[in-house]
Amino acid sequence: MTRILVIGGRGFFGAAAVELLRRDGEQPLVGSRRPGADCLVDAEDPASLGAAFRAGDVVIDAAGPFQRRSSLLAETAIAAGCDVIDLADSLDHVRRMQCLAPRIDRAGTRVLTACSSVSAVTTALVRILAVTAPTRISAFLAPATRNTSTAATAQSLLASLERPVRLLRGGRLVERPAFSEERRCEFAPPVGVVRARLGESADAVTLPPIWPTLRAVDFWVDTRRRLLNAVFAAAARHRPVRRLVRTLQPVGRRAAKRFGARAGGFAVEVEDAAGALHAAGFVHPSHSYVVAVAPAVLAAKAIRAGTFAASGLVPADRQVDPHELVAWLARAGVQLFSRRG
Repeated sequence: MTRILVIGGRGFFGAAAVELLRRDGEQPLVGSRRPGADCLVDAEDPASLGAAFRAGDVVIDAAGPFQRRSSLLAETAIAAGCDVIDLADSLDHVRRMQCLAPRIDRAGTRVLTACSSVSAVTTALVRILAVTAPTRISAFLAPATRNTSTAATAQSLLASLERPVRLLRGGRLVERPAFSEERRCEFAPPVGVVRARLGESADAVTLPPIWPTLRAVDFWVDTRRRLLNAVFAAAARHRPVRRLVRTLQPVGRRAAKRFGARAGGFAVEVEDAAGALHAAGFVHPSHSYVVAVAPAVLAAKAIRAGTFAASGLVPADRQVDPHELVAWLARAGVQLFSRRG
């Protein structure tokens, strides 16, 4: 039988994927460096990866932060004859997966990279809006920080402050200082209006091949505290501030767990060729993080059931059916909202 193996299954998003798979009647195996897992495995250790994988496995890679990761797990899985679904938010990690495309094709396996909010949910929301030739896609993350303030997410955020972020402007990749620009986005209640700062995501390299009409792709994140947004903007510009933020991040995470935002969501704003603006997104009063793992859960179930048709390096717009995603999230209490220009 095809096994579903979740690497990083004791971390926040990995554990969420395991729980949601079990709710849907699956029996995923948990792979982790932490004791208590079904198999002890390190995403950067070839021996433990080789011992964990067997041909036909569906491997969900949730071992963040992906900004610190190599392509070792994917290469080992491909060689073993496994399919890989990763939750990568890192532009560089996705580029490494793109470089593996010929090897993936030769092996006859599948790799679904950025099968998370970035980029699977982004593309699903654009398809729900039925904008066939977008010129700009902006994604907005409003995290429920009481849940998602973990060591891995903190490291991912801090990594984005260490150098300029990359985004698509004028049809080409450009660099801008992280958190240096602000953009407003109106979510449905209970999130409401967010004033998000400029970040980096894999969308800048995953979306243009799907929609060649794109001239701009960017990503915006709101810490849900305006003062904290300003601190991160200063950290991106000044190394001493960045060192201070890194030193204090354990204290900051504990504070976010207690005083951070409870509601959260993910949304896109899409501009069409006529200049009209359209928006859509998902919100939840307490568990919006399920949006990030839903595409991987649905894809793993479909592969194991033999109903997933795509192969090779699977583009983001073919990783999950938008209507199935909406229906599955609705059963989890996640609300879809949309506004068409």
